[in-house]
Amino acid sequence: MDQVRVNLTLDETVWGAFARMVPKRKKSMIINDLLRREVEKITRQQEEQSLSAAFREASDDPERQVAIQEWESLDLEDWGEKS
Repeated sequence: MDQVRVNLTLDETVWGAFARMVPKRKKSMIINDLLRREVEKITRQQEEQSLSAAFREASDDPERQVAIQEWESLDLEDWGEKS
C-alpha cells in the first residue's frame, strides 16, 4: 500500500482524548480506517444523489413514459393478467 505523510490540524480536546485511548503504533491505522469509511459514505451519498437526479429526469421525459407504459403491458401479459 502506498502511503503519504500529512500534516493535520485537529481540535486539542479531540486529539487529547484520541491520544489517550489509542496506542502509539495504532493511530495512523485507525485514522486511515475512519477516513476510508467516511470517503465511502460520501461517495455512496453522491452516487445516490446522482441516481435520484437521473430518475427525476427520466420521469419528466414524455418519450420515456411512453416506453414504460408499452413495457408495462408486456409485463402484465407475462404474469397472466390482461390490461
